[in-house]
Amino acid sequence: MSSMRRPPDSTWELFYHLKTYLSWGYVIYRTTYTPESEPHFSAVIKYLEACIKEEFFEECAKYASNGGDPAIYDGIWAQHSSTVIEDAAQFNGASIDAIRAHFEAWVDAQGQRDKFNKYRMCIVIDEECLQTLLGASVETLDQEAELVQGDTVRYVKVVEAWPNLADFEPFPGWMKCWPLALWDLWTMMCDSDDMGLSWSKIDDFCPEVYCG
Repeated sequence: MSSMRRPPDSTWELFYHLKTYLSWGYVIYRTTYTPESEPHFSAVIKYLEACIKEEFFEECAKYASNGGDPAIYDGIWAQHSSTVIEDAAQFNGASIDAIRAHFEAWVDAQGQRDKFNKYRMCIVIDEECLQTLLGASVETLDQEAELVQGDTVRYVKVVEAWPNLADFEPFPGWMKCWPLALWDLWTMMCDSDDMGLSWSKIDDFCPEVYCG
């Protein structure tokens, strides 16, 4: 594949990593186990995956329009798989710090520190996030592609492992992220970039939430 027809660097990096790793995708921690969360949580996961797929294949369409072969994107997506971690006894109401500690230990146990985006950050869905995600569905996704200032924004919390806090003060080591910006965040975190770079782009249009 010539350099002129190569996908963006972040996607090419993912393609390269998938020669070694069997799958890619976010690790997702559930920390809310209320009766209300039970009938909605699986739909929320499907919605998040649909958001990532939507933006991923939007990039694919741009690449194909410039003469690229979209088959590379089909192959990458075929290896996408979220890792959902659920354990009410251990994680119900768990803090961001507690989730980060568990995630870091999980990553270290596999010898994967800072080797691949899947092990650099994780998603937390707590009660606060869940309330913004109620009613979200794959079927209504197209209606949410454009944000209007003042809208209530859906979000999840994305936690960085071993965050570099000194260089991005007052970045707390995690941020709220609009689901349709999760692919953008993945690409931003390639090459071991710090989440603080993305956090610094949050502006008044979408206060407190990273929207890409």
